[in-house]
Amino acid sequence: MTRFKGKVALVTGAGSGIGLATIKRIAEEGGTVIAGILDDSQRSAISGFDGVELDVRSENAWNEALDHIVKTHGGLDILVNSAGISPQATAEETTWEMWDAVMSVNLKGTFIGCKKAIPLIRKRGGGAIVNLASINAIRGNNRLVAYAATKGGVLAMTMSLALDHVGENIRVNCVCPATIETDMVRQMLAESEDVGAARSNIVAKHPIGRMAQPEEVASTIAFLASPDASFMTGLAIPVDGGRSIR
Repeated sequence: MTRFKGKVALVTGAGSGIGLATIKRIAEEGGTVIAGILDDSQRSAISGFDGVELDVRSENAWNEALDHIVKTHGGLDILVNSAGISPQATAEETTWEMWDAVMSVNLKGTFIGCKKAIPLIRKRGGGAIVNLASINAIRGNNRLVAYAATKGGVLAMTMSLALDHVGENIRVNCVCPATIETDMVRQMLAESEDVGAARSNIVAKHPIGRMAQPEEVASTIAFLASPDASFMTGLAIPVDGGRSIR
């Protein structure tokens, strides 16, 4: 498939998980992909890709990354905002430091990325933005108060952006994954008192009977970013193994 031939895409959070699976998927389909990573420790994971260090909380970091993309690749057609963190805590357990950290990465980082990328995408005659929301944006979960708040914000922001820029041929959608078997989830399970029970509890939330693999989310992201989704904008697509219908 060559859905992305001639297209330039930036994916944040590309050093692991969904972001890493997404850069591979878009590249396999002919796209030029820039992998946004937090720091140099993630370079080995993106071997073979043009990588930029991009702390999504920083406007200056976004400016530098996008300047590099314009100078090196001529412009930008696609942005995938995949970077995120998910601290676990109830409202009472959530410190202000924790709240500010997750807001800065998940919500502010996504906003800055959209704000900075839209003028570049406009110059190319249009394109696509895909934001990573979460099943927790549309369904409740335990001990994820701050995380859920940010992802609900990402979903609402996606809809607003879609309306603001639909006349410029810029489509903006988001995906709402349930639990994905990533390093972050494996670390969370490893910290549980009973790893087997914790895994079983997670799996039981999904009618399909398992967690998803990052590649299964990446395929949906690629679809939304591609011409195949040309009549879709402002949508929140669950990739959740049936969780949202339970």
